[in-house]
Amino acid sequence: MGPSHSTDRSSDEDGAEDAAEPIGLGGDSADMELRTFREVVRSAGHSIYWTDTSGTIQYVNAAFEEQTGYSAEEAVGSNANILQSGVHDQQFYERLWDTILSGEVWHGEIVNERRNGERYVVKQTISPITNPDGKIVRLVAVNEDITELRAYRERAEKERDRFEQLLDAVPVPIVLSEFSGGDPLVEQTNCAFREQFGFGEQRLVGSSLDEFIVDEDDADAASEINERIRDGDRVHREVVRRTSNGERRTFLLVAIHLAGDGRDEALGAYLDITDRKRAEEQLRRKNRQLEEFAEVVSHDLRNPLNTATGHLEMIEPECEGDPHMEAVANAHARMEDLIENILSLAKQGQLIDEKEAVELGVFVSSCWQTVATRGATLRNEASGTVRADPSRLRQLFGNLFRNSVEHGGGDVSVTVGDLPDGFYVEDDGPGIPEAERDDVFESGHTTAEDGTGFGLAIVREIVEAHRWSVAVAEGAAGGARFEFTGVDRD
Repeated sequence: MGPSHSTDRSSDEDGAEDAAEPIGLGGDSADMELRTFREVVRSAGHSIYWTDTSGTIQYVNAAFEEQTGYSAEEAVGSNANILQSGVHDQQFYERLWDTILSGEVWHGEIVNERRNGERYVVKQTISPITNPDGKIVRLVAVNEDITELRAYRERAEKERDRFEQLLDAVPVPIVLSEFSGGDPLVEQTNCAFREQFGFGEQRLVGSSLDEFIVDEDDADAASEINERIRDGDRVHREVVRRTSNGERRTFLLVAIHLAGDGRDEALGAYLDITDRKRAEEQLRRKNRQLEEFAEVVSHDLRNPLNTATGHLEMIEPECEGDPHMEAVANAHARMEDLIENILSLAKQGQLIDEKEAVELGVFVSSCWQTVATRGATLRNEASGTVRADPSRLRQLFGNLFRNSVEHGGGDVSVTVGDLPDGFYVEDDGPGIPEAERDDVFESGHTTAEDGTGFGLAIVREIVEAHRWSVAVAEGAAGGARFEFTGVDRD
C-alpha cells in the first residue's frame, strides 16, 4: 500500500478501540468466530496488515514483522508508506487508491522496502472493509513474497530472449517443437525458418509442424522420423518439405530429442539442398550423355584405326626398315592413346559414391610397376591410409608418372610423399613455368612431342570427383610438384 491518501472518508471513531476486530465480526454471539479469526490472521503464512482509509497502519501479524523487519510497535500508528521503495511513481499509487476507495479489490505486484533498506516484491491484494452502513472503514492488505519467483521469472525471460537472439543469428532454419499425441507442436522458430518456409510465428506456434510443411505422400515417413526422435535417436536425413506457396524443396534434416523438466521436445534444423540436388542430377545426366557420346566416338574411330593397323601389319614385312612405316605405326599408337584418353576423360567427371581405404605406400609402388617408366626411378615416401576410389586413384598416379617421364626423360626421378591433409608427387625434370601452371590441367595442353594433352586434364577430373584440391608448385630439385589436399586420411 502506498502513501497516505487525503480523503473525506476518515476512519470511524470506534475503529481505534479494537483495531484487530474487523467490522462485522463483533458481538457476544460471535466470540468464538472472532477468536478463530484472530488466530488465523496471527498464524497466517502471508503478511497481513490493515489500515484506516488514510493509510495509517492499525494491525500487523507476525508474518508482516518477519517480512518487513518492522516490529508491531514500530508499524502500528505509522503510515503504510514506510514500505514504499521508490520504484513506483505517484500515478501508480493514485490508481491503487482510486480502486480501493471506490470499493473494489486491488490486485497486483508491488516492490516494497524492508526496514534495512532491502527491496522485495510482493503479490498484494487490498480489500476494502465496510461497516453496516456501507462506509469503508478499513483496508486489509495480504502480501505474498514473490521476490525469488520474480527473479527466476526475469532470469527465464532473459534466457528466452538470449535463446531467441542466438536462434535468429543462425542462418539455417531451426524449429523447436514439443510432442503432443505424437505430433510436433511448434514452440519457437528462428528468422531463417520463417523466411524459408513463409509462415509467420503467430500462425505456427501451438500448431502441428507436420500439418504445415509435410505433404500427404510424405506423412508416413515424417511419422517414422518423429518416433525416432522421441526414442532419442539423432536424425540426419534428406526430406522433402512444402513451403507456404506450395513449393516442394529438399532439405537435409538434422533433429535431436531434448529431454528434461518433464518436457518432450525436439530441435530440428533444415538445410536447403534443393539446388545442390538439382545440380547433381543435372551433372549425372550430362555425364551419362558425355559417356555415351565418347563411347560412340571411340567406336567410330577405332574401326578405321583397326583397319589401318591391320593393313600396316600385312605390309610391314615387305617394307621392313622403311622410316615411313615407323612414322605410321607411331601415329596409330598416338591415335589409340587419344581414343583411350577421351573415353577416360568422359568417365572421370562422374561423382564418386563409394570410397575404400587405400594403403598409400603399397598402392604407389603397385602403380609404378604398371607404367612404362623406362629408366626412371621412384622414391616412395608415402605412408598411411587414404579413402579413395582405387581404380581412379591408380589412373591419377599413372598419368602423373607418365607425365614426368614424357617431360623429364628416361632418367627422371619421381618422389611421392605425405602432406598433413593429402600427398604430393614431384620430379626432378625441367619443371613447369609459373606462367603455365594454371593451364596445365586444360584438355589438349601439352609441351611434349608425343603427349596427348589429356593426362593432366584427367588428373583434374579425378581430383574434382573426389572433392579434393590440386595445386602446381616447384619441386625441391626444380622439377614439377603436384600437391593434393583435402584428402580423407586415416
